[in-house]
Amino acid sequence: MVAVTDRHSAYFAIDFLNNQICLAHLLRNLEYLNDIDKEQTWAKDVQTLLREAIHLRNQKTYEVIPKDSWLTRLDELLKKNLDNMRNEFNEMKRGIIRCRDYIFNFLENPAIPSDNNGSERGIRKLKVKQKISGCFRSDTGADAFHALHSIADTAWKNGQSPLKAILALV
Repeated sequence: MVAVTDRHSAYFAIDFLNNQICLAHLLRNLEYLNDIDKEQTWAKDVQTLLREAIHLRNQKTYEVIPKDSWLTRLDELLKKNLDNMRNEFNEMKRGIIRCRDYIFNFLENPAIPSDNNGSERGIRKLKVKQKISGCFRSDTGADAFHALHSIADTAWKNGQSPLKAILALV
């Protein structure tokens, strides 16, 4: 099983077959650094590297792309001395170093996405329903809601009619 996650340490305690850091989260964190120091180039350079890797994967959808050269480029950026910058930059650098081996796995395995946006979209309906009503009236209701939306979402992702998929189960 592959997990595409943010950089929270709890995810690395779970024994997944493979991990991939969500580059959407990482890019957003780097954008924050750009906002707090507009003169620096380090965060911008890391963002550029990540975006180039994503672009290459989008161009070569089904090819295996070796990640070694990408890790070498990342390592060069991680060697830069950031001591004269705000603490947030060194915290980000340390965080990237900790998860370095999981940043470019999506290049070597075309089945791994570079972000977990699809998964987050999948649970968004559940969270919106929960926020609007405050809660579900029962665990059974929550399970039914989740199951129906999961079936509909899976059908839609596979180019099938969500309604027909649900009706096929009735």
